[in-house]
Amino acid sequence: MPAFSITHRSAKSWLKISILVDVRMSEAIAAYIAELTGTGLEITSPENNRTKTDGAFPTETITAYIPIALKESVNDAASEKIAALRQFLFMVWHIFPDCPAPVLSTYTIMEEDWGEKWKRFFTSFQITPGLTIKPSWEAAEVLGPDGGNKKAVIEIDPGLAFGTGHHASTQMALLLLDELFQAKGKQLERILDVGTGSGILAMACGLFGAKEVLALDNDPDAVETARQNILKNRLEGRITVSGREISSVKAGFDLAVANITHDILAGLAKLLSGLIKPQGFLVLSGILKGVQEHSIGGIYAKHGFACIKSLHKDEWAALLMHKI
Repeated sequence: MPAFSITHRSAKSWLKISILVDVRMSEAIAAYIAELTGTGLEITSPENNRTKTDGAFPTETITAYIPIALKESVNDAASEKIAALRQFLFMVWHIFPDCPAPVLSTYTIMEEDWGEKWKRFFTSFQITPGLTIKPSWEAAEVLGPDGGNKKAVIEIDPGLAFGTGHHASTQMALLLLDELFQAKGKQLERILDVGTGSGILAMACGLFGAKEVLALDNDPDAVETARQNILKNRLEGRITVSGREISSVKAGFDLAVANITHDILAGLAKLLSGLIKPQGFLVLSGILKGVQEHSIGGIYAKHGFACIKSLHKDEWAALLMHKI
C-alpha cells in the first residue's frame, strides 16, 4: 500500500471567551455571543449548582471562541468584539439588578496539531466485536480472538480532524452502526455521514457493507484528512468525501449518521428527514444524556422519527432512530 501523509494548514490562534453568569441572564447573553462570534458556543453548569441551599439562583458558564491573527494576543477585530461584549454585559446587568454582575475572562489559545498529540498514546484497540481501530504508524496485525480470521480494521490518522474512536460519542455511534448493519445490512446501501471529521464513521459503514457513502464536512482540514484516511483503507470506491453544503444533496439515503452537537442536530432535523427514505434509519451522537437527549428525541419525533435504541456512556448519549 502506498504511503500517505496528511498535510495541514498552519496552526490558528483563538481568543477563548468565558462568562460566568446568573442563569436569569444566560439566554440573552448566549444569543448575543452567538451572533457576535458567528460560531458555536458551549454552556455548562458547575457542580455546586446542584447543592445550592441559600436561595441563590444557579450560574452557568458561557464559552465561545474568536479567531485572531497569529503571533498577536488580540487583533483589532477581536478587540472591537470584546469591547462590544463588555458594553452589552453591562447593559444586561442593569436590566437584571438583582443578579450578580457577569464575570468575563479571555484567554489566547494556540491550536495544537492533534495528529502529533494523538501519536503519544493512540494504539490499536477493539471498538466493537467486529471492528478494530489502528493508527497508521502501528504495524502490528490485528487478529480475531482465536488468532485466525481478521476482524475489520480501520487504519486512521486523526490529523486536525475529530474522530479516532476514543471519544464516547464516537464509540457509541460505531456500536449502533455495527448492530444496525448486522440486523439490516442488505437494506443499508446508500449512507450519509454529516460532519465526517476523520471519516471514521463513513469508513465503518463502508467496511460493514454499504455500497455508497457520502461523507460531508465544512472544515477543509477534515475533508482532506478523511480523504487520505479513506485512501489508506482502500475504500475510495465506496466513499465520497465532500465539503459541499448538505442542502445541495439529493434525497434517497437508507441511513444518515451525525456525530455533532445538539444545536446543529436540532437545526438539521427537517433537512435530514427529507433526505432519508421512508423506513430509513438515523444514528445521532455528540449529545449529552438527559436534557439534550430528550430534546433531540422530541425534535426528531416531530419530523417522523421514532427512537428505537439509546446508548449512554459517561455524560454522553447516542440514539438510533427509525423513520416511520
